[in-house]
Amino acid sequence: MEPIIQYAVARDGVNIAMSTLGAGPPVVFLPVLPLSHLQVEWEMPGLREFLERFAEHHQVVRFDARGLGLSDREDSDRSLDAHLLDLEAVVERAGLDRFAIFAASYAGPMAIRYAARNPSRVARMILWCTHAAYADVVGKLPQQANQQRQAVNQLAAVDQDLYIRTYFHRAVGWTEGDTANRFVEVAKKSIDPDRFFENLANHQAFDAREDLPNVRCPTLVFHRPAFVGSNVDVAKGLAGQIRDARLALVPGESVAPFVGDSETIVEASLAFLAEDQQPPSALDDCAMRTILYTDLEAHTAMIQRLGDVRGREVLRAHERLVRETLREHGGDEVKALGDGVLAAFQSTQQAIRCAIALQRANSAAAPLHGEHLSIRVGINAGEPIAEGDDLYGNAVTVASRLAAFARGGEIVVSRVVRELVSGKGFHFVEGGEAHVPAAESPVQLYKVEWREAVPR
Repeated sequence: MEPIIQYAVARDGVNIAMSTLGAGPPVVFLPVLPLSHLQVEWEMPGLREFLERFAEHHQVVRFDARGLGLSDREDSDRSLDAHLLDLEAVVERAGLDRFAIFAASYAGPMAIRYAARNPSRVARMILWCTHAAYADVVGKLPQQANQQRQAVNQLAAVDQDLYIRTYFHRAVGWTEGDTANRFVEVAKKSIDPDRFFENLANHQAFDAREDLPNVRCPTLVFHRPAFVGSNVDVAKGLAGQIRDARLALVPGESVAPFVGDSETIVEASLAFLAEDQQPPSALDDCAMRTILYTDLEAHTAMIQRLGDVRGREVLRAHERLVRETLREHGGDEVKALGDGVLAAFQSTQQAIRCAIALQRANSAAAPLHGEHLSIRVGINAGEPIAEGDDLYGNAVTVASRLAAFARGGEIVVSRVVRELVSGKGFHFVEGGEAHVPAAESPVQLYKVEWREAVPR
């Protein structure tokens, strides 16, 4: 398999080289900063096989960071947030709605901040021998290791070539001479050697510590305790501050995951990613669930006004908003409906809280392309029929009809939903009766007064 190289344009105009390989649930591999060159890296023995193993089950998406490799090398903003623009552009160019991230070395802060700011898009995250801020690494290094680091850095002012070679031999492993030399060649082709130290210092300044509490996705933190460039306490700190993280300590000394027992790393990673592909709990057969159905009001007219491309951008923004809110409230997305979403909850209270949060977030959102669409929400409870990855039956049909009866900005629920949360502090007003083909008798409608305070 050979990767397909394309280009994405970041919002500040920087051209970002990207490649795709394989098919399946997407995994975005962030550049292994401080180097990045799609073509030269692909020629490295070990790395190529490592990526191809993932591509057997996933669509592998890679890109060169701004200033490196095949991306624009002209001077541009090199801040952490600017690097997020690269990732954002690649994700949009590849048409990814939801994906996993694999981040190693200095790319860790980029992954952490993006996941914190885009919880509806990042399904899972794998962090390899990395950190939220390099200052944490420096603070945890043993005295001897820190002295070695300082001594290597001093070479940059004397001999750039010797500095780069020493830097990578130390990071990749003194016993891995051939692999370290290949990293040196990648680095030299990624950026002008005279700017390597400057670029490394810029990446070392990335700081995403404030973003750690906001990461919602399941995260696997890999670390090699014998790696001299960091400390196991840094990895423990990441696993402790990300709420749904687990730590995996693996043997080896190299910062490169494809050096040493790479098959163990691949198998553990693939198993972790596969957990997100299991049928959601909402699809358990014969289980009581609360069904939430959303619908955008007047979306067809919006598409006609804006055209397919810009109209789809509005719909995609809506989907991100819905998915983020579902995740925050424990909802399972069953399927996207183009102009809405079908979701299921184990808790009726959480379904209503989610609907309220969704309406509030949508109300506060800024217009996109001059459009601000309203959301109609219907909520019903019952025992849907699970077939594959979908839900069917009376409970689902009634929820969809309730959404159709709602006006933009309204949440309409059935009597059973109102009764299930009786005494929980929610406020309802009667909305009359409506005939629903799936129901044996007219359905009593209730509207949630969502502009009032949410009960706790």
